[in-house]
Amino acid sequence: MPVPLRIDERTVDGLVVLHLDGHFVFDEGDRMLRDRVTSLVNAGARLLLIDLHDVSYIDSGGIGALAQIHLDVSNRGGRLALLCPSTCANRVLRITQVSGVFEIFQDESQALRSMTGAPPLRPGSAVGRAS
Repeated sequence: MPVPLRIDERTVDGLVVLHLDGHFVFDEGDRMLRDRVTSLVNAGARLLLIDLHDVSYIDSGGIGALAQIHLDVSNRGGRLALLCPSTCANRVLRITQVSGVFEIFQDESQALRSMTGAPPLRPGSAVGRAS
């Protein structure tokens, strides 16, 4: 039985982090993410990080949605990157040959520094990946 996609949102220093959990598939999952991102961008968000660590299944429709969302955000003057793709997500990104389209970070603090221009964190103050 498919695990419905859940999207949790938080903002860190102007960077909106969307944590995806479950199955990210064509139709329901991609529409949910598109609607959320469109709403955020319409409200002024320009820096988005999509955390794929807990995506248990993704199909080509999910990858297609990510590519379209990336294009939409870029066309509106924003920047979108991916964080910690799960094994499944990495495999589909590779198979579909779109991994080169995205900035992909393995560490949230690195993504935060790169995307916001924040200075490097002092030792012991790492942001870390949120669950």
